[in-house]
Amino acid sequence: MKKDNPRFTFAQILEGLEGVAIIIACYLTFFLKPLRARWGLSKEEAKRPLPGDGIIKSPKSKFTHAININAPTEYVWPWIAQIGQGKGGFYSYEALENLIGLQIYNSDVVLPKFQNPTIDDSVAFAPGDCTPIVICEPGHAMAIENSLDMDSNQKYDPKGPAPKNYLHLTWLWFVEAIDENHSRLISRNRVDYAPNIKNKLMFGPLTEPVVFAMDRKMCFGIKKRAELLYHDSHAK
Repeated sequence: MKKDNPRFTFAQILEGLEGVAIIIACYLTFFLKPLRARWGLSKEEAKRPLPGDGIIKSPKSKFTHAININAPTEYVWPWIAQIGQGKGGFYSYEALENLIGLQIYNSDVVLPKFQNPTIDDSVAFAPGDCTPIVICEPGHAMAIENSLDMDSNQKYDPKGPAPKNYLHLTWLWFVEAIDENHSRLISRNRVDYAPNIKNKLMFGPLTEPVVFAMDRKMCFGIKKRAELLYHDSHAK
């Protein structure tokens, strides 16, 4: 939710330091990048087709992360439905996000007005930076697609010709039942870009540690909130 100033509590500062430590560790263990790209999954599980894969058929960069959650899918979906800046946040390292002015504030409660996303809606990463939702299967899957001309910093139509220096990505949040009391959250990111050296560095070794740390924390953040919501609903 929108606030006038970033809130940096002691707990958030500690979390931010944890995030920095993980990022540094990833830079030092660049050779583990293939394992990080399928965190929480076996090789075969990471290859499993998921909604939205056909949008970018041959990504130059990708990851599929997963986490098991001790709660049914209906306790996980509300956190996915409200994801985004100006909504429920991304449940990641809030202090790190706000150090660069993204104005992201993580909600610890379900926000009713954001519980019905559609493909006419969008997910924001910063004020004024909205990415359209292109897949929405309530209770199950939501995906966004971004296509950007990186020279002009303007969006382009991904169905038409790509500009010379393009970025095209999708991000999927997918929740499935394991049994009646357990579920699994999958986060899949697929990226295509103009194959110049700058882009190969930017979307490879330079940002991979940051993306991994932030996405991993998001998975844990959703897990924590879903399990608490499930516990509270059964404690009443």
